[in-house]
Amino acid sequence: MNEEPESKGETVGQSAATTKRWYVVRTYSGQESKAVAYLESQLKDSELKEKFGEIVIPTEKVPTISESGKKKIKTRNFMPGYVMIEAEMDDHVKAFILSVPSVISFVGPKGGTSPLRPDEVVRMKGRIDEHEDRQATEVPFKVNDKVKVISGPFSTFKGEVSEVNEDRMKLKVTVTIFGRPTPVELSFTEVEQER
Repeated sequence: MNEEPESKGETVGQSAATTKRWYVVRTYSGQESKAVAYLESQLKDSELKEKFGEIVIPTEKVPTISESGKKKIKTRNFMPGYVMIEAEMDDHVKAFILSVPSVISFVGPKGGTSPLRPDEVVRMKGRIDEHEDRQATEVPFKVNDKVKVISGPFSTFKGEVSEVNEDRMKLKVTVTIFGRPTPVELSFTEVEQER
């Protein structure tokens, strides 16, 4: 215990780099941000601050189409109910994390903490980085959906989705023209769900 204060100034960066490991913490779904915000605010003035590295909520940016046909970007957690924490684990750090509101437990053996293996960390961090680079598309339509055309030459026509092309953000919609069912290709922004 006497060595810790002496070495704190000189070797913190070095020891932090070699002894911090990644852990996954289970939280109440939808409260990941709340748990992280609380953890970060409590760490600001805590002596345990040096024992923590990154705290990550696995998220991705997803383009969506609003009901009015406008494209919006929203952030979505692709692992709801989980937070990744890089820390130098000991009993104090474990108790500190478990005392955070919205935190349920560590992922691992019951009552214990189990760090991620290096290959798991690479895979998880790679997936987070991949989702930051590549935006996934949330498709608001599926086959057999009833839709109303809101723009273009078929405006006000109603029909049924017969095909969805996610890559091109296009739909094939069967509408009735002169009493005959006719497939027309429309973009996601040209239609809305029929109510």
